[in-house]
Amino acid sequence: MSYISRMNAVTRALLAARDAMRLDQNNFAALLDIDVAEVQAWEAGTRNARSSALIRCARALALTVEEVLDGEIGRASVPSLFLRATEHEGKLSDLLELSPDLALFVEVARALDRLQRGALTPVPPLPVPPADARWGVDKAPYRADELATWLRSQLGITTAAIPSMRAIYERLGIGIVWARQAEMSPSVDGASLRSPRPTVLVHLVEGPACWWRTRMTLAHELCHLLCDLTDERHNLALISPASTGDAEAAPGSRAAGARTFHLFSDFAWIEQRASAFASHFLVPDHALRATLSGRDPVAEDAVTTVCTAFGVGRITAVSRIKHVFGLSEDLRLQMLRRPHEERHASTHPDLAPPRCGLRSGVLLDEVAAALAQDRIDRVEAHRVLGLALHEPLPEHPELSASQRLPLRSVGDSVRDIARVALARAGAAGLSPGEVRRGDAGWCVAIVDATGRAVREEVLSFYLDAERAKISA
Repeated sequence: MSYISRMNAVTRALLAARDAMRLDQNNFAALLDIDVAEVQAWEAGTRNARSSALIRCARALALTVEEVLDGEIGRASVPSLFLRATEHEGKLSDLLELSPDLALFVEVARALDRLQRGALTPVPPLPVPPADARWGVDKAPYRADELATWLRSQLGITTAAIPSMRAIYERLGIGIVWARQAEMSPSVDGASLRSPRPTVLVHLVEGPACWWRTRMTLAHELCHLLCDLTDERHNLALISPASTGDAEAAPGSRAAGARTFHLFSDFAWIEQRASAFASHFLVPDHALRATLSGRDPVAEDAVTTVCTAFGVGRITAVSRIKHVFGLSEDLRLQMLRRPHEERHASTHPDLAPPRCGLRSGVLLDEVAAALAQDRIDRVEAHRVLGLALHEPLPEHPELSASQRLPLRSVGDSVRDIARVALARAGAAGLSPGEVRRGDAGWCVAIVDATGRAVREEVLSFYLDAERAKISA
């Protein structure tokens, strides 16, 4: 019998996933956070993969275990980005660094789509930019200015400043997922996808009060949705690294600032074009000239005026002044470094909502609504929110005290883990008994067939880590 016929379903599914993304053994092992020797053993036929590797793969690709087993890899968002990286000269180490955060976003976006399906009116199609503006050119500002002018016209915006980016998103039917500072790497500013429904991630890198940065992120991701997630890229999810450079500088240049991530061949250009679009959309050339007419554009009060008038941050204001008035890069840097006082308003329509977080914001809202309408049960609510069954559901105005109760005790979970560990160790006739909370972790009595305690095992308070340990 050949080894391929003796492979279990988990091993076949994992090797098919690696092949679909064109990843070598080392990068696939890095994606799953396992030793490359494990992957080598699967392919050499000396060992079958365990279910823990399947769970790791599903989580890393923002898929369900069933989807990985069924081979539904090719058109999924995160695998599609890996395939684009391998086929278009991407630096896989860069993608592997950012992919955990991207997978979290995609997982939440897919959960929102499932919860909202049937509860919302169909999402209208996004506006389609003219071909010239959509494809852009190599030279800054990459026709992003034309794209910004076109979109303002499409949306009927006649004011110099954009009153609210969040209102534009609501009008276009684009969802927003808000991530708190501690939930993602500071290297991530935002992300976007069009399938299954247009959704954008806003990482509140500087906190929820920094609404001017939120406006830039929303405008930046809007460009990706309109121009970069179409045609053959429709199934992709794109992640936007944080940047503090000149939005209209050449990609990879000193003025562009920050580290350049190379996810695929034209990724740096795509990012720089999206930043240029955001700058022009929020601060149009003609409006900026009119606002600073008769004034010294280099003066500090000119920078403050632009920040206030257009609802943008200092870096954006200075970069736009540089390009509209033809200033040098050295002067831009001098303007940024000189002493100044931030004078942004404390309230704005683009402030993040009071309740933010990947699973404690809009996703919790949708879970609460679905529970209230009996569209899901409490087990599904725990699963969607990434909670163990012994954990209570978070507080929410629409959740009653009884709905929030855990579905089982922590003792039940501890005994389940201990039971599997005993079986793995071949400890016949022994079973877990009473559980108590100790100083160093959960203490579970191990009893024989008569119910007599023969010893006590200690599990850490981090039960997910204990589960991973026994399934490794």
